[in-house]
Amino acid sequence: MIEYNLTLAGNDCRLAEWNPDGETLVFALHGWLDNLATFETLAKHMPNIRFIAVDSPGHGHSAHIKQDKTYHFIDGVYLIDDLIEHFGVKQANLLGHSMGGALVSIYASVQPKRVKSLLLIEALGPVTTKEENFPETLKNSIVQRRALKDKRKPFYESFNLALDARAEVSKISPELIKPLVERALTSIQHSSNKQTYGYTWRADSRLRSSSAMRMTEKQLRCLLPEITAPTLLIEGKQGLLQLQEAKHIQARKPLVKNLEVRLMEGGHHLHLEHPKEIAEIFCSFLEKNK
Repeated sequence: MIEYNLTLAGNDCRLAEWNPDGETLVFALHGWLDNLATFETLAKHMPNIRFIAVDSPGHGHSAHIKQDKTYHFIDGVYLIDDLIEHFGVKQANLLGHSMGGALVSIYASVQPKRVKSLLLIEALGPVTTKEENFPETLKNSIVQRRALKDKRKPFYESFNLALDARAEVSKISPELIKPLVERALTSIQHSSNKQTYGYTWRADSRLRSSSAMRMTEKQLRCLLPEITAPTLLIEGKQGLLQLQEAKHIQARKPLVKNLEVRLMEGGHHLHLEHPKEIAEIFCSFLEKNK
């Protein structure tokens, strides 16, 4: 793996590249509060794929946005566009997990000629809201942003304590999520005992505030039919897309013209649970749609 920095959508972003001599190039975007290490094992099982992943702004080793700015989910489409421009790709193969999958699916709908294939893990469009809920959405964003000013990040006395905490939240084995957690942590002094060092999360605390604006389901349903690229969606049988509250996401599937769906064992991070199997499926799909 090699790492380097690029300015994408005005942000200093960290990228990692596996298999630089691979025949086929794939760009990968991770999920919310994850980082590019989520793709490490998957990429190693795809030796013929030049695999490039990005730490999204505020995540991993990418810079946080300026204090007078706010994280807007939709800004991720500019990052994708700059990424494709930088590498001079006419048509890109885009892979995304969760938030990253939501972003690449939106980008593919508004820039269909620039996307060759779409690989989605546990995502088909973003979280949406009802029009009548917009006032409450904006109100919550303001209140949560204000509350963050007085809130400290958690302190963990050891790496294993942080690892166990994240594994419990993500409902996954600590061993499987270890590379992601290693990249997500930074060493700090204890706030009251300067002789004590421990760990906290690198991610920008502002990422935990609710979005000020969310797309409505009606708006999204206007976008998804515009995707022309062959699209593969992999879902976990124990993943978020199988929950009762995700029925509206399942209802989006008929809107995507060239959609292939695979349902596999695993949860929301099933690419960490079954990287070899998913790598084989992705490689076969990419080969079929060269």
